[in-house]
Amino acid sequence: MSHKEPSESVSQPVALIAGGSRGIGYAICHDLAEKGYIIVAAARTNEELTDLSESFATLNREITCLQFDMADSESINAMVNAAYKQYGRLDAVINSAGISYVAPVALANLQRCEEVLQVNLMGAFTLSKAAVRIMTRQRSGRIVHIGSISGTIGAAYNAIYAASKAGVAGLVKSLALEVASIGITVNAVQPGTVHTSLFEQTHGARAKLKGISIDEQRALMEEDNPQKRLVTVNDISAAVCFLVSDGAASINGHLLNVDGGRSIS
Repeated sequence: MSHKEPSESVSQPVALIAGGSRGIGYAICHDLAEKGYIIVAAARTNEELTDLSESFATLNREITCLQFDMADSESINAMVNAAYKQYGRLDAVINSAGISYVAPVALANLQRCEEVLQVNLMGAFTLSKAAVRIMTRQRSGRIVHIGSISGTIGAAYNAIYAASKAGVAGLVKSLALEVASIGITVNAVQPGTVHTSLFEQTHGARAKLKGISIDEQRALMEEDNPQKRLVTVNDISAAVCFLVSDGAASINGHLLNVDGGRSIS
């Protein structure tokens, strides 16, 4: 989908957060707004964006909410183009959209696996492509994907999710090399175990496979972290805010683990 040049651009930097309606994306929206960004938040349904929009209204901050489908390339392109058309610039694009599927490889449903790859990997690729087309003309921009340490260290019973995030890591490194000379950086934040709604889904399924309760599973994950706690959404958001800042201008193609040291223990 082609886009028209906007008549003029705003003076404030603009950040587009895909998957901004909850969890990590929700925290990123608020933290970047505090740093002076105009926020464009995108999510699968308008209902998911209601709470975010209301929280911004309470704080008297500007936000634009867009509905899109990370599994649909045309929807992704339309969302990115709408953000650019409205504000005339796109300084940061953060991808916090993703899905998971827990199952032993031997019993995995291939259709469910393909859905994970479509959203997590092809969605990331399509979003990156749309962002780069705009940022190339600007000769500036920051792209940050939320990956996972699973893509590096693996994840039993969650192999397709780990594979999709390993693919995102490869995308980040490859695209970073392509666009480095034109003022664009591409990085990933790779969380450890974060307590979000996705945790309840993923680790709830893992707990069921193990025959234990979700509380017992959470205790195991806390024990597995050298800091003896789960990572918070604010931990991840702080890392993203740094990577889109001027201070991170020479950080490119980096996979920043935010996991309390779990991936090295």
